Amino acid sequence: MAVKNDLKKLRKEQRLKQADLAIAVGMCEKSIGNIELEKNPASLETALRLAAYFKVSVEDIFHLEEEHTT
Repeated sequence: MAVKNDLKKLRKEQRLKQADLAIAVGMCEKSIGNIELEKNPASLETALRLAAYFKVSVEDIFHLEEEHTT
């Protein structure tokens, strides 16, 4: 299973730039971008900070997706 996220969608709905979100949750802009692109998974602490910032549950941002093998 892979961890997927809706961070970019949520950020854009709030009309936030990556840099603004990064400052708000104490991260660097590049880290936000890497999470959105699913290059690097968010740590538990980061996931909790993002959920708290957006006032949603962690599951509203991050979810598991089954990987299909062929």
